[in-house]
Formats: sequence, structure tokens, C-alpha cells
Amino acid sequence: MEISQRKKIVIVTPVFNDWTAFSQLLEQLGALPELAQYQPRLIAVDDGSSELMNVSDLLTRKRTIVETQIIRLACNLGHQRAIAVGLVAASKIDDMDAVVVMDCDGEDMPCDVPTLIAAWNEQPDRIVVAKRGQRAEGLMFRTFYSIYKFIFSLLTGQTINFGNFSVIPRKSVEALVHNPSVWNNLAATIAKSRLPYMKLQIDRGKRFAGHSSMNFVSLTLHGVSAMSVYAEVIIVRIIGFSCILGVLVLAGIVAVVGIKLGTDLAIPGWASYIAASMTIIFFQAVLLAGLSVFQLLNSRSLKPFIPIVDAGAFVLYTFEPNTKSE
Repeated sequence: MEISQRKKIVIVTPVFNDWTAFSQLLEQLGALPELAQYQPRLIAVDDGSSELMNVSDLLTRKRTIVETQIIRLACNLGHQRAIAVGLVAASKIDDMDAVVVMDCDGEDMPCDVPTLIAAWNEQPDRIVVAKRGQRAEGLMFRTFYSIYKFIFSLLTGQTINFGNFSVIPRKSVEALVHNPSVWNNLAATIAKSRLPYMKLQIDRGKRFAGHSSMNFVSLTLHGVSAMSVYAEVIIVRIIGFSCILGVLVLAGIVAVVGIKLGTDLAIPGWASYIAASMTIIFFQAVLLAGLSVFQLLNSRSLKPFIPIVDAGAFVLYTFEPNTKSE
């Protein structure tokens, strides 16, 4: 294959105080001979780390990685927003054909990158996402993750069984960086965007070093951020649920009044108590539906945050160590 005809890959990974793991990621990616033909560039988004990277260490681990770019954010934005900043930077590279999004901690295994790229080569217009098979997390994490998936499915009517590890063709990258939802959650945005994508089952690996900075609060925020992509769908479902509840309660009130007036089955004081309780529930359902309608209307009138336009405000500087291969 002639160099001018080679497809060129950009790898985007967020980093938060995980420079040891990032160094190992760079080394393992650079050691993959399958990547050489794609002239891979790597964009690491430093999500406001308090620990400094070892630049000299980066310079010794280049191998097949043509260029390494470090984007330093002014403050910690979180994993998903750091990825969005990286996608914006990748979209501005003229000769980029596709972007590989992956974590730097080793849970997205570098050895699986060629597998994802091979699947993308077969269907170059589709996003290829890693559907998680076996997971390395503990029982508690898997339990809460299952609960989250159930709640997500209940509220949105959708099931998402993949994460950030993916290969995204240029056309889809350009669509995603103009999509406000990608600022909150990449996987949910891909699922909702109607962009063509395919799933490839890949097991999750173990961390290269250290411990995850994710705790219960951050995991909860991650789940909520995914749900926020479907905010309008959730609000419409709440309105529908409130209307159904209101109709059922109203029917119950009519039934109680009918039993009270038309039969001898009512216990003294029972009908009044039940009717009063149902009336309160009915007005709560109406209030919830009304508030949801106003929330939906308000969300449609607000100016959205568009990553390709607004994400640059969080970039403190871009550092490009001399990592070009000889």
C-alpha cells in the first residue's frame, strides 16, 4: 500500500494523574506492528492532573506512534468531557481517517485496537464499539452496574452495553463534535445519534498501575450523564407516566364514591380517607406532568453547548513533545 493511500488513525485518550499507566499505554501501542501502516498519532487530554508527566519517558516510548500531543485542560472536567475535547482536536487534523477512543489505564487493552480497526476497515462508514464481555471489576461494582442498566432501560427504553472504547470514522467524528450531547456521554450519544455503528465483543482488561479514581459518587454522575443524553425522552416518559397515574387514581376515586353511595360494603370513614388520599395523589401526578412539560419547553429554549465551538475555552495549552519516529 502506498503511503499516500494509507488510512491514518488518531488515538484519543483522557489522562488524570495516570501518567504511569499512560506511559505503559504508549509503549504497548508503539510496539504493535499492525498500527505502523496507519501512521498513528496520539492525543492525550490531561484532565487537570495535579501530577506532572515525565516528558523524557514519553520520548523513549514512541516506536510506531508518529506524533504525541498533550492537551492540558485548565480544570478537571471529567472523563467524558476530556474525551470530547480530544475528539474536537482530532477533527481538526486534515488527513485523519478515523479516531480510536480508549482509556489510558489498560482496561481498554492496546492489543484489541488492531481488532477494532480491522472491523472498521470492513465497514469504514460505521462506528465500531467494544461491547463488553467479561469484566474485571468486583462484585459490588457489577451489582450496581446492573442496577444502573435496569434504571437506564426503564427511563429511556434503550440498552447500552458498550463504553468509550471505539473506532469512529472521520464523518462520524465531525457529526459528534457538533452534537451537544457528546459533552456529557460519548456512548449514549452514539446510541442516540442514529449514526451507523456495529458492536464487537471485547473483554475488559486490568489496570496497568494504581487504582481507579472512580468512586460511588463519580460512578453515579457517570450514569446520570448518560441519562442526560436522553433527557427529553425521560421527560416525555415521566409526563406519560404521570398522565396514566392520574387517570388510574381518578378511576379509583370514582370507584370509591360508587362503593360508598351504591353499596353497603364501605366501612364508616373508609371511603372519605381513601378518596382524600387518592385526590392528593391525583394532584401530585398533575403537578409532576405540568412541571415536566415546562422543563421540556425550557430545555428547548436554552443555547446548547457545542463542543466544536465551545470546548476550546477549557484548553490551557497544547504540548507536542518531539516524538516523531525516525
